[in-house]
Amino acid sequence: MTIEKTTLERMATLLEPGGYAEWSASIFRLAKKYTINPDDTRHMFRNLYAGMGSLNDLVLYRNGQVLMSENDELDQLRNDLFKLLS
Repeated sequence: MTIEKTTLERMATLLEPGGYAEWSASIFRLAKKYTINPDDTRHMFRNLYAGMGSLNDLVLYRNGQVLMSENDELDQLRNDLFKLLS
């Protein structure tokens, strides 16, 4: 398993309990697709960073509380993945 796929899967794992089940499912699909077509997946992932309501805008919550450590990890994963997949 590649570091990119592992990192995508970790991001997806954080997103679901943080209130973003649809984002989580999308990222899991990208992780699966990455093993088949990395170049296409890189392009698709970079597109998630564009515009309002993008991956950059997500803040993880549970029961109305901001998940501080999870958001810190999500920020790191977003930065790492953007660099890895660029």
